[in-house]
Amino acid sequence: MTNDTHCRLCGGSVQFLFSQNVLGKYDVSYHRCTVCHSLQTESPYWLEEAYLTHHLSCLDTGAAQRNLNNLVACYAISRLLKVTNVLDIGGGDGLLCRLLRDVGLNCYVKDKYAQPTYAQGFTDPNFDTPDLVIGFEVLEHYPEPMADLDQLFALKPRALLFSTALYTNQTQTWWYLSPQSGQHVFFYSQQAMSIIASQYHYDMVISGGYILFVKNSSWVTKMASTFLLKGKVRTLLKVIMAFLPVPGTWQDHAYLLAQSQQG
Repeated sequence: MTNDTHCRLCGGSVQFLFSQNVLGKYDVSYHRCTVCHSLQTESPYWLEEAYLTHHLSCLDTGAAQRNLNNLVACYAISRLLKVTNVLDIGGGDGLLCRLLRDVGLNCYVKDKYAQPTYAQGFTDPNFDTPDLVIGFEVLEHYPEPMADLDQLFALKPRALLFSTALYTNQTQTWWYLSPQSGQHVFFYSQQAMSIIASQYHYDMVISGGYILFVKNSSWVTKMASTFLLKGKVRTLLKVIMAFLPVPGTWQDHAYLLAQSQQG
């Protein structure tokens, strides 16, 4: 079994669909899984080069607005599920982590390709098991999603909240392929997300561009999370959140100051 003949998520056989020029220099083949219906590149040998200069592609002009939307989504879900300890996987420069800590969530950030400029001092969690694991625009970067997802679900959180554009048989002109950056290498279908939920025994909600996996959720939780993640609802919540107090800002300032004095 090789990564170029079998799906790197479910192990199903794959069929060649098309080729793309990646990073302006590599002719890369894209394949569709016959089982989970996901799209994937051939084994991504160019990834280290893709991250060599910046963790964030220059084409990702939506990064700032995405952080604001993700702040609202995380805050709403955390309040719905009554959870506090959050782990942001692939959190980049740590801006979302900082915003979540500002509003009182105990968030820590992990990213092997970036430095947490906005969340310095909050990369080593003070909890063993996170209540909520988040990963926004991260899943499509995983070269070996089967192994990478195993690591995330092994944390055994109450819930996991992700965002990634789902593959629905788009052609090679699909903007989300982002061959110029070379960082997007796996594109999940809704069928794939259902397989993931079943494999790890989580319930799943897809709403407003988000995929939420929740352990042992009730129908009320599913309905409420579906509603809270909708785009129009998030827009309203974004306005409301602008008026919320931010106790974490000064609490963390005091904590970090004390830490520096002890050092």
